[in-house]
Amino acid sequence: MERERSGKVIAIATLLVGILGLSLGFAAFSTRLNITSSADVQIDSSVWNVGFSTRSSDIHEDSVTGSDSTSTLALTQFVISQGTRAQLQTVNGSSVTYNFYIVNEGDMDAYLNSVSMGNLTCSYAASPTPAPRTTDDGHTTITAGSGTIDAADCRTMFTATLTIDSSSFTNDTAAVSSGFGNTAKLARPTGDPKVPTYVPATLTIAYNADSAGTTTNVPNGDFVVSLSDTTVVYGSASN
Repeated sequence: MERERSGKVIAIATLLVGILGLSLGFAAFSTRLNITSSADVQIDSSVWNVGFSTRSSDIHEDSVTGSDSTSTLALTQFVISQGTRAQLQTVNGSSVTYNFYIVNEGDMDAYLNSVSMGNLTCSYAASPTPAPRTTDDGHTTITAGSGTIDAADCRTMFTATLTIDSSSFTNDTAAVSSGFGNTAKLARPTGDPKVPTYVPATLTIAYNADSAGTTTNVPNGDFVVSLSDTTVVYGSASN
């Protein structure tokens, strides 16, 4: 009897040890995985590196000086910002042009995703003598002696044109954010050593020929013309 009771105790103890072993084994394979939305992903500049440049050989952010030596186009990556205003004469063909490049130095193809042109504003550079003539330019009237030009008049007299490779946009163009496709691809650099790829770009601000209607009604005096920020976005995928 005592031997039978001892055997049962040993069996129960063995079973408990076995259950405990199963419990520990299960705990050892229980893992909690969390996915959060606060991950900070950094892109290495060697992988993605697209920017404005004054040279086609590398990204060299700098000032680009136009045909008017007083006009400077300040370049920062992805944004064209004209800090110094262009002074233009109100004669047919008067314009200022800035030449630069968009360069890809990274290891990925870059696609033009969107272009958003800024707005033009203008005013008389100085109070001309004699006073400005009253001019009907097709929108409203520029009052004699007034140095302020409203936005509609400014857009009629002047046009800003941004050309990237073979695509052109003006200050009256609505923002373009699709449809570029592979035709606007800026391929990744090739060769050993790798040679950056680029597209030429120009920004021109011009006085429109006979914008006042007739040459006898052209404004009397020179104008200072400003273009607000124009944004060019390149992405790693085509849209």
